[in-house]
Amino acid sequence: MGLFRRKRETYNEQLLREAGLDRIRLDRPSVLQTVGVYEGRALGQADWDRSVTVKAPGLAGDRLEFATLEGGDVLIEDAEGDADVSALADAVEKELAPPYRARAARQSGDLWAVLAHRIDVHRIDFPRADMLELSRKDSWQELRVDGEPSMGRAPELERLGERVGADFFVKAERLDDDLWEVRVTAL
Repeated sequence: MGLFRRKRETYNEQLLREAGLDRIRLDRPSVLQTVGVYEGRALGQADWDRSVTVKAPGLAGDRLEFATLEGGDVLIEDAEGDADVSALADAVEKELAPPYRARAARQSGDLWAVLAHRIDVHRIDFPRADMLELSRKDSWQELRVDGEPSMGRAPELERLGERVGADFFVKAERLDDDLWEVRVTAL
Protein backbone atom coordinates (compact mmCIF):
# COMPACT_ATOMS: atom_id res chain seq x y z
CA MET A 1 0.00 0.00 0.00
CA GLY A 2 1.43 3.41 -1.01
CA LEU A 3 1.78 6.36 1.31
CA PHE A 4 -0.10 9.42 0.36
CA ARG A 5 0.02 12.78 2.05
CA ARG A 6 -2.71 15.29 1.58
CA LYS A 7 -1.75 18.88 0.87
CA ARG A 8 -2.37 20.97 3.95
CA GLU A 9 -4.91 23.65 3.31
CA THR A 10 -4.15 27.13 4.64
CA TYR A 11 -6.72 28.84 6.82
CA ASN A 12 -7.46 31.36 4.05
CA GLU A 13 -7.96 28.55 1.52
CA GLN A 14 -10.30 26.80 3.98
CA LEU A 15 -12.38 29.95 4.49
CA LEU A 16 -12.62 30.54 0.73
CA ARG A 17 -13.62 26.89 0.13
CA GLU A 18 -16.25 26.94 2.86
CA ALA A 19 -17.70 30.19 1.49
CA GLY A 20 -17.79 28.71 -2.02
CA LEU A 21 -15.42 31.40 -3.29
CA ASP A 22 -12.56 29.10 -4.24
CA ARG A 23 -14.20 28.30 -7.59
CA ILE A 24 -14.74 31.90 -8.75
CA ARG A 25 -12.66 32.86 -11.77
CA LEU A 26 -12.73 36.25 -13.46
CA ASP A 27 -12.67 35.60 -17.21
CA ARG A 28 -12.58 39.12 -18.48
CA PRO A 29 -10.86 42.22 -17.10
CA SER A 30 -12.99 45.18 -16.13
CA VAL A 31 -13.33 48.19 -18.42
CA LEU A 32 -10.80 50.15 -16.37
CA GLN A 33 -8.33 47.27 -16.40
CA THR A 34 -8.67 46.90 -20.17
CA VAL A 35 -8.00 50.57 -20.83
CA GLY A 36 -5.60 51.12 -17.95
CA VAL A 37 -3.09 48.48 -19.05
CA TYR A 38 -1.15 49.88 -21.92
CA GLU A 39 2.23 48.81 -23.26
CA GLY A 40 2.63 46.45 -20.33
CA ARG A 41 2.25 49.19 -17.73
CA ALA A 42 -0.70 48.90 -15.37
CA LEU A 43 -2.33 52.17 -14.48
CA GLY A 44 -4.59 52.57 -11.49
CA GLN A 45 -7.89 54.40 -11.43
CA ALA A 46 -6.25 57.21 -9.41
CA ASP A 47 -3.97 57.98 -12.39
CA TRP A 48 -6.94 59.23 -14.43
CA ASP A 49 -9.13 62.32 -14.05
CA ARG A 50 -12.12 61.02 -16.03
CA SER A 51 -13.49 57.81 -17.47
CA VAL A 52 -16.29 57.63 -20.03
CA THR A 53 -17.90 55.11 -22.33
CA VAL A 54 -19.05 56.14 -25.76
CA LYS A 55 -20.34 54.66 -29.01
CA ALA A 56 -17.84 55.39 -31.77
CA PRO A 57 -18.68 53.59 -35.01
CA GLY A 58 -16.05 53.18 -37.68
CA LEU A 59 -12.92 53.04 -35.52
CA ALA A 60 -10.46 50.29 -36.46
CA GLY A 61 -8.54 48.22 -33.95
CA ASP A 62 -9.17 47.66 -30.27
CA ARG A 63 -6.96 50.30 -28.60
CA LEU A 64 -5.78 53.80 -29.24
CA GLU A 65 -4.09 56.69 -27.51
CA PHE A 66 -4.43 60.38 -28.26
CA ALA A 67 -3.74 63.79 -26.78
CA THR A 68 -5.96 66.84 -27.22
CA LEU A 69 -4.39 70.28 -27.06
CA GLU A 70 -5.92 73.51 -25.76
CA GLY A 71 -6.90 74.76 -29.23
CA GLY A 72 -8.78 71.53 -29.93
CA ASP A 73 -6.10 69.86 -32.06
CA VAL A 74 -6.01 66.10 -31.57
CA LEU A 75 -2.72 64.23 -31.80
CA ILE A 76 -3.26 60.53 -32.37
CA GLU A 77 -0.31 58.70 -30.91
CA ASP A 78 -1.25 55.07 -31.22
CA ALA A 79 -3.99 53.81 -33.51
CA GLU A 80 -4.54 51.27 -36.23
CA GLY A 81 -5.20 52.95 -39.58
CA ASP A 82 -6.77 56.36 -39.97
CA ALA A 83 -8.74 57.08 -36.82
CA ASP A 84 -11.31 59.82 -36.37
CA VAL A 85 -11.45 60.02 -32.60
CA SER A 86 -13.88 62.96 -32.55
CA ALA A 87 -16.62 60.98 -30.81
CA LEU A 88 -14.19 59.88 -28.10
CA ALA A 89 -12.75 63.38 -27.62
CA ASP A 90 -16.23 64.96 -27.53
CA ALA A 91 -17.33 62.54 -24.80
CA VAL A 92 -14.23 63.28 -22.70
CA GLU A 93 -14.57 67.04 -23.16
CA LYS A 94 -18.05 67.05 -21.64
CA GLU A 95 -16.22 66.46 -18.34
CA LEU A 96 -12.57 67.44 -18.90
CA ALA A 97 -11.20 70.45 -20.77
CA PRO A 98 -8.06 70.12 -22.92
CA PRO A 99 -5.18 69.62 -22.76
CA TYR A 100 -5.42 65.96 -21.79
CA ARG A 101 -4.10 62.54 -22.73
CA ALA A 102 -6.55 59.70 -23.33
CA ARG A 103 -6.40 55.96 -23.75
CA ALA A 104 -9.30 54.06 -25.23
CA ALA A 105 -10.19 50.40 -25.59
CA ARG A 106 -13.03 48.77 -27.51
CA GLN A 107 -15.40 47.01 -25.14
CA SER A 108 -17.76 45.40 -27.65
CA GLY A 109 -18.94 46.42 -31.08
CA ASP A 110 -18.84 50.21 -31.30
CA LEU A 111 -18.69 50.74 -27.51
CA TRP A 112 -15.40 52.22 -26.28
CA ALA A 113 -14.12 52.95 -22.78
CA VAL A 114 -11.92 56.03 -22.51
CA LEU A 115 -9.70 57.12 -19.63
CA ALA A 116 -8.28 60.65 -19.67
CA HIS A 117 -6.00 62.75 -17.49
CA ARG A 118 -4.93 66.37 -17.60
CA ILE A 119 -1.50 67.20 -18.94
CA ASP A 120 0.72 70.27 -18.90
CA VAL A 121 1.86 71.30 -22.36
CA HIS A 122 4.77 73.68 -22.93
CA ARG A 123 6.73 74.91 -25.92
CA ILE A 124 10.35 73.79 -25.65
CA ASP A 125 13.00 74.37 -28.25
CA PHE A 126 15.05 71.16 -28.19
CA PRO A 127 15.75 69.51 -31.56
CA ARG A 128 16.24 65.82 -32.24
CA ALA A 129 14.82 64.27 -29.09
CA ASP A 130 11.59 62.61 -28.01
CA MET A 131 12.10 62.58 -24.24
CA LEU A 132 13.97 64.83 -21.83
CA GLU A 133 14.58 64.23 -18.13
CA LEU A 134 16.19 66.77 -15.86
CA SER A 135 17.05 65.99 -12.23
CA ARG A 136 18.44 68.44 -9.70
CA LYS A 137 19.27 67.59 -6.09
CA ASP A 138 21.47 69.85 -3.96
CA SER A 139 24.44 70.76 -6.20
CA TRP A 140 23.98 67.78 -8.54
CA GLN A 141 22.15 68.13 -11.86
CA GLU A 142 21.69 65.65 -14.71
CA LEU A 143 20.02 65.95 -18.10
CA ARG A 144 19.04 62.81 -19.99
CA VAL A 145 18.04 62.96 -23.65
CA ASP A 146 16.11 59.92 -24.87
CA GLY A 147 17.41 58.02 -21.85
CA GLU A 148 21.08 58.84 -22.39
CA PRO A 149 23.13 61.24 -20.22
CA SER A 150 23.82 64.59 -21.90
CA MET A 151 26.27 67.37 -21.21
CA GLY A 152 23.81 69.89 -22.71
CA ARG A 153 21.41 72.19 -20.92
CA ALA A 154 17.67 72.67 -21.11
CA PRO A 155 16.92 76.15 -19.70
CA GLU A 156 13.16 75.77 -20.24
CA LEU A 157 13.12 72.61 -18.12
CA GLU A 158 15.23 74.29 -15.44
CA ARG A 159 12.74 77.17 -15.21
CA LEU A 160 9.79 74.77 -14.99
CA GLY A 161 11.53 72.73 -12.28
CA GLU A 162 12.49 75.76 -10.21
CA ARG A 163 8.79 76.63 -9.89
CA VAL A 164 8.44 73.75 -7.39
CA GLY A 165 11.69 74.36 -5.51
CA ALA A 166 15.44 74.00 -5.67
CA ASP A 167 15.34 70.17 -5.97
CA PHE A 168 13.17 68.67 -8.70
CA PHE A 169 12.66 66.12 -11.45
CA VAL A 170 11.23 67.21 -14.81
CA LYS A 171 10.18 64.79 -17.54
CA ALA A 172 9.16 66.08 -20.96
CA GLU A 173 7.82 63.97 -23.83
CA ARG A 174 7.47 65.47 -27.30
CA LEU A 175 3.90 65.67 -28.53
CA ASP A 176 4.52 67.47 -31.81
CA ASP A 177 7.22 69.85 -33.12
CA ASP A 178 8.00 72.16 -30.17
CA LEU A 179 5.01 71.03 -28.02
CA TRP A 180 5.95 68.84 -25.08
CA GLU A 181 3.97 67.14 -22.30
CA VAL A 182 5.77 68.07 -19.09
CA ARG A 183 5.58 66.55 -15.60
CA VAL A 184 7.39 68.26 -12.72
CA THR A 185 7.98 66.70 -9.32
CA ALA A 186 9.56 68.33 -6.27
CA LEU A 187 12.27 66.24 -4.63
